[in-house]
Amino acid sequence: MASCTYSVPDLNASGDNLYGPRICWQPFIDWAWNAFDFDEGDWDDGFGYDSVCDNTKPLSRTMSGIWCLTYSSPNFPRESYDGNILEWGCRFARNHIDELDARCGDGSAFARTYWGAFADDRTQLFLSFFYEHGVSNRAGTILHESRHADGKGHNSGNNDSNWAYNGAWRWHVCWLAWFAHEGINTSVAMKTQATQRANNIINSRFVEHPGFNV
Repeated sequence: MASCTYSVPDLNASGDNLYGPRICWQPFIDWAWNAFDFDEGDWDDGFGYDSVCDNTKPLSRTMSGIWCLTYSSPNFPRESYDGNILEWGCRFARNHIDELDARCGDGSAFARTYWGAFADDRTQLFLSFFYEHGVSNRAGTILHESRHADGKGHNSGNNDSNWAYNGAWRWHVCWLAWFAHEGINTSVAMKTQATQRANNIINSRFVEHPGFNV
């Protein structure tokens, strides 16, 4: 982390002042740490291992995304796949992501997941994930990466060909849309950010536009 260069955006606008205190609870930290297979060596050296409650650090900001992904459904603790993606998104993510690692990155991606027969399965989160989007989009990004961990890559560069492909961008949009529609334990500002991000993805990440906006 000492070699990373970053600036911390407004903590109210990003939602970190809202979600940060919620993750500073040892039972939640212990659960999330094990559920997403964090390792000390991937989160020390400035990424926040020794200061998980510091919402200016990557680890706290990642935990806020996980909290949002976990507790935003009005039907929690039910996580049935018979419900919408807001209900089961965290269940899917924690069951498919092999481990979450913090890295500086080169600015070209928010996150990257490696999977396959000869890969060291892992999901790497970069500075742009931690600092360029609010809490709700961090939650959506974690779910997005879990779709890759399940073996579904993009089929047109970093984009998906269309909505029917049912790729990571579709899942990302669906989670954000449901969060904006019925998410709880959040704020109007976070829902607005989710809607804006969902529409940005719809308008830029599908070769064939889905034909609607959120």
